[in-house]
Amino acid sequence: MNAMNADTIRFVRDRPWYPLDETHVYEIPVTRLAAICVDCWLTLADARFSGDVLPGERLRERYFGLIDRDDTTPEEWGKFMDTLWNVVDAMDLEQQADWFVELNDPVTIKGYYWLHDGIEYLDAAHTMPRDEQ
Repeated sequence: MNAMNADTIRFVRDRPWYPLDETHVYEIPVTRLAAICVDCWLTLADARFSGDVLPGERLRERYFGLIDRDDTTPEEWGKFMDTLWNVVDAMDLEQQADWFVELNDPVTIKGYYWLHDGIEYLDAAHTMPRDEQ
């Protein structure tokens, strides 16, 4: 699928998305949103914050249980990551977008909107055009 024809989401920030881009808008194909969210989570440096922003209490408890143990195996981390991928993949697009905001300094992100066939929408279901708010 050509990226220009794909549904995308645009996140608007009050400062540039450096080093990603020097603009205030970061556009992501919706087909990549889940993967980008997980990638963002993996780059978090603070282990406590990483756990606090995980989607869902059970996942957070499991994560903190793993980091608090000294004998956690790579296989256990692999199973945790499989579960995280499944949870994120099961989220709807609005939930993924909200998690992306939470992972990327929500104070600086002023909002997001969806783009489909050149029309801007306020929701992922493309029911509310942005210019009709």
